[in-house]
Amino acid sequence: MVDWLPYFFAGLLVGAALAGIVGYKMLVRWQHAASDMETQLRSHSFELQVTLDELAEKNQQLEQQSQRDALSGIYNRAYFDRQMSAEVKRSRREQRSLAIILFDIDHFKKINDTYGHLAGDQAIKQVSAAILQQLKRPGDKLCRYGGEEFALILPNTTLAGARQLAEQIRQYMADNKLLLAEQHVSLTLSAGCYAAIPQPATNNDEYIAFADTALYRAKSAGRNQVQSYPPMAASDCLDIPGEVNEH
Repeated sequence: MVDWLPYFFAGLLVGAALAGIVGYKMLVRWQHAASDMETQLRSHSFELQVTLDELAEKNQQLEQQSQRDALSGIYNRAYFDRQMSAEVKRSRREQRSLAIILFDIDHFKKINDTYGHLAGDQAIKQVSAAILQQLKRPGDKLCRYGGEEFALILPNTTLAGARQLAEQIRQYMADNKLLLAEQHVSLTLSAGCYAAIPQPATNNDEYIAFADTALYRAKSAGRNQVQSYPPMAASDCLDIPGEVNEH
């Protein structure tokens, strides 16, 4: 029996060694498998992140497209309605004056009839760009209200400030001809202004109605001019102490 002990222990050692080798190889395989799985997970996570970023970018593009007028590139009527509602609420909360200007291209039908509808489209684009060029504050939002009519939302602005800016824009358009159908064409604007600190019952319709009343007065009085509601003299468009006037 004693003679077999060396062989017995040798067998145990060999068995342990073999078991260790097998275990080591299995551990290495598991480590490789885990490493491969981690690499795949990282690759999938990266691909997923890229996909999510692309979706976010496309959603942002779609959102911007839904807010923009396809022809002029400025904000559209739907954006105007939402933004105006938000500004009315904020101005009411902060008790600051909110102003709106409605612009209308004078004799726009004549432009279409004389130079064609493509020239009319060019006029819309160039007038939009010209108005934007006169704006200095990022909070001022220009929207295409409909047809040849534009709406300008002016937070933190008095009636005097709105009228001053409207006159500046009107004068710029009167002094600069547009290139339409390869011809230099004079084009003018009429404008109606309204501003107030919103009251609890104030909504978009009130601002639009009063600005539209002023615009109608400007067009009835001969066009190419700025009117306000309530009416005010041009000399009143200077800075008024104690009121907000950033234009």
